Amino acid sequence: MSEGPNVRWPRVKEILEGTMKRWEAREGRRGLPGIHDYYWDSPRHLANDSAMGMKFIEPGLPGEETALIISLRQGLGSIPKMPMGGPFVREDEIQEIVDWIEDGMPE
Repeated sequence: MSEGPNVRWPRVKEILEGTMKRWEAREGRRGLPGIHDYYWDSPRHLANDSAMGMKFIEPGLPGEETALIISLRQGLGSIPKMPMGGPFVREDEIQEIVDWIEDGMPE
């Protein structure tokens, strides 16, 4: 269940990094360089990262409409749902990230 406006950066980082670590363990390698970062050290770092020429989180854009959330739910342009081939972020965790974005990405 979503934590609503109580979601903070450490939880978002935990969700995204945990998914990436599971993906790396399954694949036996790190993510491909040059596509985008796979680990972020701050909300701004995540927001300003991009894929397909789109910033992951655009200021003023509803959380549901951000490139980050679209890429986690269905894929972005020609890029399939991320991380490619799974393990995918659960819907309740995606909703936590949406809530965090909607609340102004608190640290």
